[in-house]
Amino acid sequence: MSNNLLHVDRRRFLASALPLGTIACLGCTGWAAQALQPGRKDTFLENPGMSAEEIYSFFYGMFIPVLQSLGRDMGQERFIRTMTKAAEENTAQMIASMAKDLPQRDMKSFSSLLRNVLDSPLYKQAFPAEIVQNTDKVLELRYGACLPAKLLRAMNAADIGYSLECSGMAAATRAFNPRITTSNPKNLMKGDSYCIERFVLEG
Repeated sequence: MSNNLLHVDRRRFLASALPLGTIACLGCTGWAAQALQPGRKDTFLENPGMSAEEIYSFFYGMFIPVLQSLGRDMGQERFIRTMTKAAEENTAQMIASMAKDLPQRDMKSFSSLLRNVLDSPLYKQAFPAEIVQNTDKVLELRYGACLPAKLLRAMNAADIGYSLECSGMAAATRAFNPRITTSNPKNLMKGDSYCIERFVLEG
């Protein structure tokens, strides 16, 4: 078998197989999409039969060593750049799809969309969030803990974790409304003691 057949287009792999999410964060965009559908309940999200840490540990245990190997093969800088681009593109597409039927794309609608995900039992365990500010122009969330950060830092994969789980939020908000800007001045994946995500509707 030729090397060309053995070496699959890495960018296509990253774009289609990587867990995404800044919002979904666990990596199955279908769960997040269902969580955001008004009136819909996803049985697994409501009662997965495993703790959030068990689910994330299983998932990362399978995929992170593969991604670390790809990083060594491609060169870490190029790998992270490629993975970040794929994460941003896929997260933007996911949010655009979730929001396509919303009558408004204002901050109230964005806040509601985000909270629908974070309020699910699974994500409450993984990303306990406190609303610091919630107005017509500003939404600020503070996360005192982040399960992916805990696990991925322990696996010496914080750079992969930031690219995979954190980097797509700006693209997601732009897909929802280009006037919403995003900042992340504190980040547990980078070693801070808590996370801050701040969204501002400009204009």
